[in-house]
Amino acid sequence: MLTKKFLTLFALFYGPLLYGFQFPNDSIKESHSFVVKQGLISSTNGTLPFWMQGNNSQRFKNGERNFVYSSLFFTKDISKTNNLNYFYGMEWSGVTSDKVYGSLIQNYIGLSYSSFIFTVGQKEELLGYNPVLGFGNLVNGNNSRPIPKLSLQTRDWFPLIRSFLSVKGYMAHGWLEADRHQSGALLHEKYLHFKFKTESLPIQFNFGITHNVQWGGQNRQNNLKQPTGFSNFMRILLASKGNDNALDTDKINALGNHLGTWDLLLKITINENWSIENYIQWLWEDGSGLKPKNWNAGTYGLSINQIDELGFLSKIGVEIVNTSNQGGSLSGLGAGPDNFLNNSVYRNGWTYNNQLIGSPIFLIINPENSLGNTINNVISGLSLYSQGHIRNFKYTLSFRKFVNSGTKHIPLNTALELSSIALNTCINIKKSNLLIGTEYNWGNYAPPHISFRVEFQKEITLSKR
Repeated sequence: MLTKKFLTLFALFYGPLLYGFQFPNDSIKESHSFVVKQGLISSTNGTLPFWMQGNNSQRFKNGERNFVYSSLFFTKDISKTNNLNYFYGMEWSGVTSDKVYGSLIQNYIGLSYSSFIFTVGQKEELLGYNPVLGFGNLVNGNNSRPIPKLSLQTRDWFPLIRSFLSVKGYMAHGWLEADRHQSGALLHEKYLHFKFKTESLPIQFNFGITHNVQWGGQNRQNNLKQPTGFSNFMRILLASKGNDNALDTDKINALGNHLGTWDLLLKITINENWSIENYIQWLWEDGSGLKPKNWNAGTYGLSINQIDELGFLSKIGVEIVNTSNQGGSLSGLGAGPDNFLNNSVYRNGWTYNNQLIGSPIFLIINPENSLGNTINNVISGLSLYSQGHIRNFKYTLSFRKFVNSGTKHIPLNTALELSSIALNTCINIKKSNLLIGTEYNWGNYAPPHISFRVEFQKEITLSKR
């Protein structure tokens, strides 16, 4: 039964791509490059602004107030041709304040061929329809450091029925850190997205699902190990129930901790210059979240975009987040609200190295406790943003506010609120970039403070062929 399900799933994800497999015949110059960044951040109190730290792969630590930082990124980009080729990246970031510390942010190698890309290592990924502006991807974001993975994905949208129907797929196996309640837990990720577009109508519709699973690992308190091995990987892949070695809850629901998102996008082209995008990201957790009646907790966004992205106002948008409706799980054991991003077995929740993998607005109550923590997941929020591009000058202006009320099981006596206004600019000067930004925060989550940031970027081409 599992084999039949696996063949069906594999055919759904990659069968159309293999059917349309093309032998490479392109040629284009490629280069190795070295990106150098040097900057400083100054704040009026002893903490970083929320969005200078959040959704930034933990390049900066909270608690730093005035510091100088450097970044070195040695890279070869993914080839734009269909030929068999390699790519790699290694990013080191260092900070000098009261102490000096440095760390690897990205470290990966990979191969690209025809419609496929294979990657090994820790690579920063931006997923979703609005991963940078607004609150970011709620589940598969870049708030934590990149997780070490093996991944296979399509290069981009792959046409199935001419230009009417295209598909994009991704599948990964990852390793979570050892220093957590369920030590050495494994990670399974995949997504499948479809794009519908007609030449006769100025409308595009995207629909897809992202599926994540935490599985395996050993409980550090009682040394109980969760099932692993190929047969259990198949159960994880297909979201099937556990066997006799699994926990009772996993025999009823599915083996491991399953969570993800439904992602929808409707794009309407107004004319040759402007388009409107309406996107939704619904959260789901275990089997109950896959039911349509529970598709109501998540992000709702609307933006107006200039197609060529040139102009003083090239994008303006609004984003609303609400996760108060968390439905319930399957009947029987574990009934009740879904309790997004938390789990009774994987007690550190949806985190990597004590940092949220998704959006940072899901606040962690006790992030330093490796034996488990609680993620506050009842949230409402509003984001307003705009950006523009005139010649060598770019800017983004944003306002974000969120209210975090705790969890359905443990609501906070006083909800935590944070508001933020941020302005970031970029000036291109002789193939170099100068970034100047400021952010002001206020609310009861952190005392009012303002920070300023200046950064110089230079990309050096080492070789080209």
